[in-house]
Amino acid sequence: MLESMLLTLWLMSASMPEGCAVTGTVFHSTEQTFALLHSDCLIDIQRQDRWIIMTSPRWVVAVEIPPTFGKRQFTYSWGSPWALFGAGPTTSEWIPVAVGHRTGL
Repeated sequence: MLESMLLTLWLMSASMPEGCAVTGTVFHSTEQTFALLHSDCLIDIQRQDRWIIMTSPRWVVAVEIPPTFGKRQFTYSWGSPWALFGAGPTTSEWIPVAVGHRTGL
């Protein structure tokens, strides 16, 4: 299982330009959740409930926004098994991502 996940992440990172990242700000509270994210690469970024869904021509990556309330910086380097939610030097969280092939190809 771990070997297939690592192979998938390696293939995914090889299919995008080096240094491809998604960055921005995420806010979560009891009333609302929003994400203002961007990338210089060909990645579609959407938020569905507490999930950030990033889609390239071949891959889909999903990461759950932590339940911690407040504004946080978000960083994801394409091909990494983790996304970083940071609110300062002592309150950063590395969250695992889910990866899969885009269907219909």
